[in-house]
Amino acid sequence: MAVAILCSLSAGARPQDPDSLAIAAICDSIFQAHFDSIARFLPDTNDIRKAIRKNKKEERDSIRAHKPRILETFAVPDSLYYRRLLVWTADSRFNELHLEELDTTYNYHFNDYPFFQKDVNATYLGPVGSATLYHNYFKRETEESAPMFTPYAGDSFTPDNLKQYNVKSPYTELAYWGTPFNTNKTEEAELNLLTTQNITPALNFTLGYRRLGSRGMLANENTDHRNSVISGNYMGKKYMLHAGMIHQSVKRTENGGVRETFWIRDTVIDTKAIEVNLAKADNTLKRTTFFINHNLAIPLNFFRKDRDSLSAGEGTVAFVGHYGEYSNYKKTYTDEIGAGDTFGRNLYNNKFYLHQTSSNTLLRTQKLDNRLFIKLQPFAPDAVVSKINAGIGYRIMWLTNTNTYGDQSLIDASNQHDIYLYAGASGMLKKYLKWDADGEYYLAGHRMMDFSVNGNITFSAYPIEQGIHLTGRFHISRNTPHAFEQRILTNHHSWNNEFSRATTTKFEGLFSIPKWKLEAFAGYAVEGNMLYYDPLATIRQNSGIVNVFSAYLRKDFKILAFHLDHKVLFQKSSNPDILPLPEWSMNLRYYVQFPVVRNVMEMQIGLNGIFHTSFYAPAYDPDLGQFYTQSDEKIGGVPYFDAFVNVQWKRACLFVKLTNCFKDWPSSDYFSAYHYIRPVRGFKFGIFWPLYFR
Repeated sequence: MAVAILCSLSAGARPQDPDSLAIAAICDSIFQAHFDSIARFLPDTNDIRKAIRKNKKEERDSIRAHKPRILETFAVPDSLYYRRLLVWTADSRFNELHLEELDTTYNYHFNDYPFFQKDVNATYLGPVGSATLYHNYFKRETEESAPMFTPYAGDSFTPDNLKQYNVKSPYTELAYWGTPFNTNKTEEAELNLLTTQNITPALNFTLGYRRLGSRGMLANENTDHRNSVISGNYMGKKYMLHAGMIHQSVKRTENGGVRETFWIRDTVIDTKAIEVNLAKADNTLKRTTFFINHNLAIPLNFFRKDRDSLSAGEGTVAFVGHYGEYSNYKKTYTDEIGAGDTFGRNLYNNKFYLHQTSSNTLLRTQKLDNRLFIKLQPFAPDAVVSKINAGIGYRIMWLTNTNTYGDQSLIDASNQHDIYLYAGASGMLKKYLKWDADGEYYLAGHRMMDFSVNGNITFSAYPIEQGIHLTGRFHISRNTPHAFEQRILTNHHSWNNEFSRATTTKFEGLFSIPKWKLEAFAGYAVEGNMLYYDPLATIRQNSGIVNVFSAYLRKDFKILAFHLDHKVLFQKSSNPDILPLPEWSMNLRYYVQFPVVRNVMEMQIGLNGIFHTSFYAPAYDPDLGQFYTQSDEKIGGVPYFDAFVNVQWKRACLFVKLTNCFKDWPSSDYFSAYHYIRPVRGFKFGIFWPLYFR
């Protein structure tokens, strides 16, 4: 205290006073020593600046992380701007969005084979991912650009069925279905990976991969079917874009089916030891598609309410757009059939046009398609007439049929050009009525005068939750057969046809009550000049008419904890020799459902049975990769059962199945196609896990 007083006094003293100067010097030394003693506890100036910058950055990041990622676009109603996960498909004609609900429940993912998610049953070659023909005629899909891909069309992605996403946080799907307990000889595995993320609220990027594969139940039927997708979309206030790359690859070792069905029906021999028709034959199919689908909205402001509208896409708007696609389809078939191989040679009716013991055939289609379109929204997106659309397209296709033997190649190449017009319209009346119609007409080129017309109308009423819906559809078309259906040359098949245009007329009706899990469908089709493959696997054209009637009913019952799920299909073909169909197909799932941990885990334990009445199921020709008619033997009339445990664990879905659990009862007739069999008894495990990252 005394030192402080002296220092304060010396501060007011005259500088020339020697005593004062001495006291001031002593005070300076004391303060310096004190400051040095506490300096190590004071923060460095640079550290203070760094701390300030860090706090500001954390504050900005916190604001950014909690700022709502609001989607603002003309493409969807503003009520969906805040939806965490939007899913849709975009049609390739007018870039119209078709919103979907993503089904992540264990009831949907219980169906491990893709065709069971779409149909009651199918004719297929046994292994998952192999050639497939749906039982329901109205569910069958075709690949018009490359018929050799038609048996795989149901398992492939296209620009029209590819799911697009808009997510507020990254979304990922991981899925596996397989038989991990089987030996390597019969192992089956399906893998599905998907990840999607929005870069901005409007810009999305998606990666997808799906593999369907099996070593098969019989010898020489290893199947590896893969689909890969890289896609993105942008949904802005006035501009919308969908673009991507799709790659499909199918590698299959062909066996031509069993030589004698006796070994399946009447013995207990290991299926891998049963003799098959082909010992060395392979099919490889590859498809790569690049596409872009985009349009720009141009407000027209014809009416006063247009200028008053603040919502994107409201009022009178014109949309100008473009669709571009390049696709490359390739199918390569090779085999070696020795001169003494009676069964292999009989499979192809002893037809060897180019070489007596080996085949190497490439069928290739390349397609370049460009369309320009305009859409007019006269009033509003939810008006009775909400869209009037029109477009023009130009398509060029290059087709190649190549047979190679050693250093020599026999090449048949051609190209086709087409110019076509297309138009459409759509509308709605609140939530009670929706309708749309479209048509296409080929002005010039290879398909000149071909056309198609489609229409849909849906009436809805809401006396109960989720409503009651009645939908009617019609389709009329006239199409020129594909070049490979007119002319082809392989080692085992050769034709040069002048087929007439084929015509198709379809009428369909669908009645559904979602809350009651009820769905009823009826369809009637008239096929004129229908193409089919005869018992020699040679393409033919029927000069008359084939009529098809189809009726489908789905009803799920619940009695306390017991669930009885029914899918029943009835069909009638006026000419089964040309178009064989099973009269009845059924898929029944009976189980008891109960909570294991309430609101956390649900479990189902039960039995899934599939059945169809016996009919002359189609045979399969490996060289063409097509199904053809046969009248030698009927298959069917025997049920096929899987016992299962199915679990919903929060968002994850898991199942364990004992496939073909009643094997040999009531008989061993478990064929999936003529001379091909379904999986034998074994354990199958599956998991589907959707992940949301915050």
